Amino acid sequence: MFTGKIVRFNNDRGFGFISNDGEDIFFFADSVLNRDDYYIKNGLEVSYEVAPGYKGPQAVNITIKEEEESAE
Repeated sequence: MFTGKIVRFNNDRGFGFISNDGEDIFFFADSVLNRDDYYIKNGLEVSYEVAPGYKGPQAVNITIKEEEESAE
């Protein structure tokens, strides 16, 4: 499992890139497992796996990390 941040996402086209140590990896929005609970946007921290894609490696089984809620 790898971790990174979404650095570019095109909502109209349904794909984007995750940055991990300066290296960007492609992903499709339907690879985000908990996307129903979140709006996919730049800057979100994610964990993911890498699999071979049509044009090279791509991120799969992506999970958006939940931000810790501040104590009340």
